[in-house]
Amino acid sequence: MKLKTLLLLFLLSSIIFSQSHKSIHQLDQEKYSKNIPENSKSLSKNNSSEAIIPINKNKTKNLSKAVFGYFPDWEYDSDAQQNFNYDLLSHIAIFDFKLSSNGSISDPSSWPWTDFINKSHENGIKLIMAVTNFNISAADLHNVLTSSITKWIFMNAVKSKIKNYSLDGVNIDFEAINTADRGDVLNAFMQELTDTVHAISPDLEVSFAAPAVNWGGWNLTNLAKSCDYLFVMGYDFYGSWSTTTGPTAPLVGGSYNVTNTLTVQYATVTAFYPEKIILGVPYYGPSWQTSTLKEGSSVVKFIESLRFKNAQPLAENYGIKWSTAFKNSWYSYSQSSSNYQVWFDNDSSLALKFDLAIAKKLKGVGMWALGYDGSRPELWNLIERKFSIPVAINEEKIVSNFNLYQNYPNPFNPVTKIKFSIPSNKSNQIIFTKLIVYDILGNQIETLVDENKSPGNYEVDFNASRLSSGVYFYKLFFTDKSISKKMLILK
Repeated sequence: MKLKTLLLLFLLSSIIFSQSHKSIHQLDQEKYSKNIPENSKSLSKNNSSEAIIPINKNKTKNLSKAVFGYFPDWEYDSDAQQNFNYDLLSHIAIFDFKLSSNGSISDPSSWPWTDFINKSHENGIKLIMAVTNFNISAADLHNVLTSSITKWIFMNAVKSKIKNYSLDGVNIDFEAINTADRGDVLNAFMQELTDTVHAISPDLEVSFAAPAVNWGGWNLTNLAKSCDYLFVMGYDFYGSWSTTTGPTAPLVGGSYNVTNTLTVQYATVTAFYPEKIILGVPYYGPSWQTSTLKEGSSVVKFIESLRFKNAQPLAENYGIKWSTAFKNSWYSYSQSSSNYQVWFDNDSSLALKFDLAIAKKLKGVGMWALGYDGSRPELWNLIERKFSIPVAINEEKIVSNFNLYQNYPNPFNPVTKIKFSIPSNKSNQIIFTKLIVYDILGNQIETLVDENKSPGNYEVDFNASRLSSGVYFYKLFFTDKSISKKMLILK
């Protein structure tokens, strides 16, 4: 009965959200743009007269999938780009170019980002202008979508921005669209925009920030056909409107979740046009004051959406928890006689979403938003583990470089994956290898590998269904050396 009640509350809160609440993109813009100094909103912080350069098409991206990140201007103004791993990004959407009711477009703060544009292009990253409609009404947007004059102004504004700043495409983030405009009207507009941009160059890309759930009016299959691809915003399932706690991007659980988004909401696109979907994931999570510390507690009040860089250290302090119902990380704590919960995605929960994108053969993954991980390495390491293609390297330099990677997901229940690598050598020598799991007292639990291995990358599954919760160790033995790492079972 309790589970049915929770599912009903989740469904009702989701319906309420679909009708009246702003997306995290808009909420964050309103929240963080206030912190941008007034003098940077109209003036570039680049003092250099350096010319903007186009993308380096000769730069090879060693990625198996597209990795597309929204990069908000408030993060640029705080120099978040200093922490980027440019080798692990294929697309960056510059957020945001603001649509006006007359069809014109205004620039992000500190524009133009000449330093950032050039560094990204040198690294072979496509820079996409993200256009939002947050400052105009649904009626004004209808006019932009349908009026030949206003639409002409908009199309020419897009072309001008792309040409003047050597941008590589446009992403349309139009939200709170009139239900009547979400189908044929929007799709015709997107097709016209795609044709207009492709007329400049077929290499330019047109995409749309699409909802996780079709709450009415959308023709998502035709929307996908009208442009190059969709950035599906696979988040905002829980938030400020929720009456019970839960993750912003549940992999499973409830009536609506990320798996449902791909297999039900976008069933046709996923089945027949998977190359037209980028699965967006959150680098943030909602926090609430709650009635209890238990999973699914009723909400007293919403506090804020915490960025990963703030949530992860707090989770480590209070103790990270794992929801088997949603396949998501969270933590809770008490302070001044009040209870609090924060549900956010860490590398373990994001790994499962990335696995789903891989299994469905999607174009790639993306995130809201770049910079939200600060200087922490976990999420970059995850992208590298999931999507980096190994490159040829000097064998002489790596003869002794055996690697044992962090298991994922971690924490886990009951199955996790352990990856290790044996480097190449001149004679392709076979190495006798062991991989053993131990409990915290040093007792041997299970031998996962016990055989000769040729050079290469390996991945094994470890099923801990018979084990209790706790800390365990796994150790890789090769020749006369060994490497060990720690993992956590949460049941």
